[in-house]
Amino acid sequence: MATPVGVPPPGSRRGIASRRGRAEGKLAAMEPLPAQLAERLSRAGAHPHDPGAAGGVEWIQTHLSHVFLTRDRVYKLRKAVDLGFVDFARRDERNADCLRELRLNRRLAPDVYLGVAPIEPGDGSFRVGALAEAIERPELEHVVVMRRLPAGCDALSMLERGALRAAHLDAIAVRLARFHAGHGLGTPSPFSPEAWLEAVQAPMRATLESLAAAAGRLVPRISYERLRARSDAFVERHRDAIEARRRAGRAVDGHGDVHLQHVWFEPGAVAPLLIDCIEFSDGLRRIDAAAEVAFLAMDLRYRGRPRLAERFLRVYARERDDYDLYRPLDWFVSYRAAVRAKVAALAADDAAIGPAQRALAARSARRHLALALRALLPRPRGALVLVAGLVGTGKSTAAEVLADAAGGVVVASDRVRKALHGLAPTERGGAGLYDSDQKDAVYAALLERAEPVVESGRVAVLDATYAEERHRRDALAWAARHARAACVVETTCAAETALARLARREARGTDASDAGPSLYAWSAAHFEPIRGVERRVVRTDAPHWRAALRGLARELRGGRTEPREESARCPSAASPS
Repeated sequence: MATPVGVPPPGSRRGIASRRGRAEGKLAAMEPLPAQLAERLSRAGAHPHDPGAAGGVEWIQTHLSHVFLTRDRVYKLRKAVDLGFVDFARRDERNADCLRELRLNRRLAPDVYLGVAPIEPGDGSFRVGALAEAIERPELEHVVVMRRLPAGCDALSMLERGALRAAHLDAIAVRLARFHAGHGLGTPSPFSPEAWLEAVQAPMRATLESLAAAAGRLVPRISYERLRARSDAFVERHRDAIEARRRAGRAVDGHGDVHLQHVWFEPGAVAPLLIDCIEFSDGLRRIDAAAEVAFLAMDLRYRGRPRLAERFLRVYARERDDYDLYRPLDWFVSYRAAVRAKVAALAADDAAIGPAQRALAARSARRHLALALRALLPRPRGALVLVAGLVGTGKSTAAEVLADAAGGVVVASDRVRKALHGLAPTERGGAGLYDSDQKDAVYAALLERAEPVVESGRVAVLDATYAEERHRRDALAWAARHARAACVVETTCAAETALARLARREARGTDASDAGPSLYAWSAAHFEPIRGVERRVVRTDAPHWRAALRGLARELRGGRTEPREESARCPSAASPS
């Protein structure tokens, strides 16, 4: 059964009642909660403004909060703890954090966070007062009040029962991309180069220090030592890339804790809700956007769905025109997995947890550490695929099919063209966007975006007409200089099929392409035949053409789930059967 809304998942950063954490708390400064407060709030009578409480109140504890669940609502009461990374020792700190949680989580789940409510004493007991938007009685404890979301609608529950589809990951990627676009920290990001490098590196360093106690007991020491070495080496090799992202303004005031149990799809809703962001630490929330998306990608990889992870990443990269995220991405994936390993190790050492749960936590620690290490293994050489053809012949669809099967990344000329001119993808530009100089700039920009993708060991799928032989030649020469395998996929179909597709696309008006039916004849007249290069011709109006592309993807991956060192040669020209 899924964890109720607002309740941390077992083994999470917030869900471990760690004796070590309690022991390290600074008890001298505590302003404790009133005696028996939590127990009294677990009674139906303590919720006079909540009719759903008559059916019973479920009380759950985490190391940060008491959580009370009724039929329709969730109440979160902070504990009086100081764990170093979070300080709730005093009532004013606890109340202030209630307001932060309300404000920050409403950014991505506006109708879930209903308000705050005072805990009112009286007649030897306590009750939850009326909802409010502010702390009007600071002398009282307060709770955050949330709407309880339907059980089973979190992304992890959906994944476990086979209901989480590619379209759901697309929706999450689009939601996060738009959120980040509105919550960037500026260009360049407001850190010195030294402070930015420290902000990126310090959380991993602290995580590894915490994991040291588990090395040799719960997790293999050799794996732990290799992870430390490879993490340090990665950061050293990518210092320039990390700094480039600061200059490009890729730091965001994000969610900070995007994993599957914090993403919800309510029945009938189109957009996902993202709950339970990190509100208590600006430093853990104001991060590189790549670190944000890496968490969900890591969670999907851990649960055996690497293709969904890659699709989520590529849709995010497309929406933000942020293909450079592939340079530091695998390190951030490693960091997120290491954090999960650390928290699971704490749970495995906690005598307050039952032996069965502790055994599961120890297994989780080992598996997450293995994933953290695997993310930093040398990747195979990436590859470059040009998906070329006349307008309307299905290039974009073919590129997506190929990328899905190969775990690749699509870079589309229609979107890049608009980005270069500061236009939204669906904005229509003038004819000047398509003159010779502008075309050259677009094709050069495709390769610029492909570079971090292929360097990360992935397949870059360039979706463009590639009507001129010189642009194809330049791309293949680029791949040769970078020692990357490359080939051309040419999409074709009957003219009437292409014209019908173009007419439907033009009528919808939601595509990044400006091409309509009137452009087809010009495209056919000016397309220079593809000769002298490896290519596969795919008729997108023929049976089984998608299967043919999936076969190509297998060859690019060398027949494995992940690409191997010696990238496969592109197949010779052929039409699908």
